[in-house]
Amino acid sequence: MSKALVLLSEGCEETEAVTTIDLLTRAGIEVITASITQEREVLCSRGVTILAQKSFAQIIDHQFDVVILPGGVKGAENFRDSIQVIEKLKQTHDQGHLIAAICATPAMVLQYHNLFPHAIMTGYPTTKSSFKHWHDDRVYYDEVHRLITSQGPATSIDFALKIIAVLAGNSKAAEVASQLILPTGIASYSN
Repeated sequence: MSKALVLLSEGCEETEAVTTIDLLTRAGIEVITASITQEREVLCSRGVTILAQKSFAQIIDHQFDVVILPGGVKGAENFRDSIQVIEKLKQTHDQGHLIAAICATPAMVLQYHNLFPHAIMTGYPTTKSSFKHWHDDRVYYDEVHRLITSQGPATSIDFALKIIAVLAGNSKAAEVASQLILPTGIASYSN
């Protein structure tokens, strides 16, 4: 069974976090949520509080098949400014595992720290000028760099389905999409 880590930070975008957590769980992927601080209660960008399962210290030495960063400007700033988060991303990537980031985090974390200098990414459209290699798709999977990026809250379902497709296959992503009653062709997991 694949194992996913969803990092949570004060000010992160709750739609992006919860949608991803929910869909990966539906796919049978073990999802661990962890606050990047010692406080497990995380106040998100729209005032919703999420209770993370773990603190960062509890998961720092664990390996995951994917590390996921939801967006939200304040949340992305907190991820960007955490040396431990950046080291976790580098470690995960160096082990050949997947990194997935949505909304503000591709620009404010991945590009800011130049973690994937040659990768093609997408992100929140107003951050386009921050990227060396931009793609206009709602979700983009750079297979060479094992990196999935996405544009924002409305792309959260496609983002989660792409993670499922990469970790568990297109048929599992299609199964989860059918549970959600998605119109045919809406999800980018099959591309």
